[in-house]
Amino acid sequence: MFQSGMNSMAMIETDLGKRLAPPYGPTRGMLQALELLRRTTPGRVDIDFLRANGVAPGNEYKVVGALRFLGLIDDAGGPTERSRLLKTRGVTHTEALQEIVRAAYAGVFQHLQGQGLTRDGIYNYFVTRGGLGTEMSNKATRFLVKLCRIAEIKLAGNEERPRVPRKGPRVPPKTVRRSALSTAAMDNNIKMDSSLPLVIALTPEIAGMDLDQLTDLLRKVRTAWDRAGTPQG
Repeated sequence: MFQSGMNSMAMIETDLGKRLAPPYGPTRGMLQALELLRRTTPGRVDIDFLRANGVAPGNEYKVVGALRFLGLIDDAGGPTERSRLLKTRGVTHTEALQEIVRAAYAGVFQHLQGQGLTRDGIYNYFVTRGGLGTEMSNKATRFLVKLCRIAEIKLAGNEERPRVPRKGPRVPPKTVRRSALSTAAMDNNIKMDSSLPLVIALTPEIAGMDLDQLTDLLRKVRTAWDRAGTPQG
């Protein structure tokens, strides 16, 4: 619940009986830390450990906070029993990650139960119930949404980020490649007689050629065609 006396470091309730700040650090760094805990069993996870492994330079303390929030390390930085769930594989790993996420964000899931788990709903929870500012709420939301996708926790509706439309009409790849083929011929004064029954198949190999390679190919085709049409004897 939001408390008027709460400072700028907002807290939300987890199933661990603690009120901790939801992770709002760099998403990539926090995910790297999860993978690190999956691969290794350190005696202690602290700023020095993360710095030695190149995790979230300059933001190591936020990552430590994230691991503590997820219940993967204790207050002293020691890996918890829950952290061992990360070392599982396959379906077991997915289900274990779901358990970790739902337990850590118990307040979020309980509040949005029946409303549908959406990006906006998560963001609104952090702003109103967690007391986070807009920037921190955006970051905290981004991380939780990413965790849900990795853990295969379904989000309500289409929560994929909209793609930015390209400027101008999109030209089909084959059109571009055929245009490059024609440009190579014109730039090198290679005349292609349209009356000749000559067909060049647009194979993957030809499609992958650059302009110089296409030019060389056209020259060879023209030379071979001329020789084939020259009377022998």
